Amino acid sequence: MSLMKAGAQSDGAKASSSARAGVINPVFSGSAEMNSPIRNPHENGSGWNCLSDDHNDTPTFTSPTTSSPGSDHAGEPSPMEAEECLTHFQTFKLQYFPFVYIPSTTSAQNLQKERPFLWLCIMAVSTKSTSQQQVLGSRIRQTIAQEMVVRSEKNIDLLLGLLTFIGWANYQVHTKPFLAVFTQLAVSLVFDLRLNKPVPEDTSVMSSSLHQKFVRSSAPRTMEERRAVLGCFLVTSIISSFLQKIDALHWTPYLDECLQMLDETKECLNDESLVQQVRLQLIAEKAARSTSYDAGPEKTENIPDFHSQLENAKACLLTASPKNVVLLHLYSIELEVALSATFLSSNQITAQQRKSLRKGFESIMSWFDVVFAIPPNGYVGFPFSIFSQLVRCLITLYRLVTLDDPTWDKNQARETAKPLSILNFLISNLEQVPVVAGLDNRDSAEGDVFSRSAQMFRSLRSEWEAKLGLDDMMSSIIPPSQNASDIAFPDALGEEILDNDWFMDLLSSTFLNAQ
Repeated sequence: MSLMKAGAQSDGAKASSSARAGVINPVFSGSAEMNSPIRNPHENGSGWNCLSDDHNDTPTFTSPTTSSPGSDHAGEPSPMEAEECLTHFQTFKLQYFPFVYIPSTTSAQNLQKERPFLWLCIMAVSTKSTSQQQVLGSRIRQTIAQEMVVRSEKNIDLLLGLLTFIGWANYQVHTKPFLAVFTQLAVSLVFDLRLNKPVPEDTSVMSSSLHQKFVRSSAPRTMEERRAVLGCFLVTSIISSFLQKIDALHWTPYLDECLQMLDETKECLNDESLVQQVRLQLIAEKAARSTSYDAGPEKTENIPDFHSQLENAKACLLTASPKNVVLLHLYSIELEVALSATFLSSNQITAQQRKSLRKGFESIMSWFDVVFAIPPNGYVGFPFSIFSQLVRCLITLYRLVTLDDPTWDKNQARETAKPLSILNFLISNLEQVPVVAGLDNRDSAEGDVFSRSAQMFRSLRSEWEAKLGLDDMMSSIIPPSQNASDIAFPDALGEEILDNDWFMDLLSSTFLNAQ
């Protein structure tokens, strides 16, 4: 209802809203012919061919009516800033969530003409200005309401933009949680565009009610569409796993074909990373289904099979020198498969569970080894998935070093992991990011996602110190922050958490799932 109201009110409020600070006209306006956010001149499904490295012809586009880039009231970056944002997105962000390929020869101007909504979302997640992120984020919400809810538009531009926005949802730190709604909108676009199914051989569809024949496009599936549907599965599966509120895009036999074709083709370096992440996530999906409440009494019998699959995948990956994001994904899924909430809350653990606890503990330590090997200036590319893994690893580590069981040596785990040192090192790295990355927080009281995350983790430190005591490697370089949050987090991460942004939503969901 909120989306419908926002869309319905946008047309009537255009004139007055443009005069208010921080509110932008809808990005797509004009005649009925211009209602679609993207007017792709390649109706045969050629995708990015007009922007590829080996295509020099300049296509003719019909540009939607929009405020000119750089205008005072638009909230958009200038042309030069837009180029910087696009380069930043290609260089830092796509390596972590490579759901789209944008050739290096593609200019921001051409991208805005070809994929205006994707361009808008890239600007929102790549700008250095925190206040501009929020302004463009509001504009994205308005556009989604107008285009998808009011006008019922369905196109690849909307899907790619949505995947960008939810993929780096962590940058929208001062808004109400939106992941559940936007994730389901992305899944609905996949269904509407039939990207999870083969292109039908019979292109004519008969309507039994109207006795009319409609022609359905039979254009071959593009690599852009295959990446998009695989990316949608990956991000929705990760969000579903962590927030436990929604169902991910269901895997279909056709997606196997898309995955195989992408693996064989590999048009860009990031394609291999996407293939590896998706394959690892498939193991996590199967493990999650086997341990669900409706899986039956034999659900735990399949756990060793998933351990075996992961070990085989791990052996192959490590011999191929995988990227950091693949290693982070690997160790996170190892932890997910190894542990369940019942392991950390049961009074007595079995021998098999104790073995899984040790495996999960090793996965956490490996995960932190990888993430701490990345310099703070590399953190600017971290998507929601990395932040989700970070929270899960911290929570589970705390559970393991405080687990009371006669067969589990929590003191040895504490001495090995040194959780307070990990927490301090993490806070230090997060606090360095705004400086080394040149982020602009002048118009944002609460700061960027990294400052806010460091603030939240600082609020945990006193609780951890009271429970764990100081370890031998306790860092002395991080004094108590005078700007530390006043939010209380009882029992390590707290149950009374303010639900005011994705970070709080993530913490509360993950904390409750760990009980």
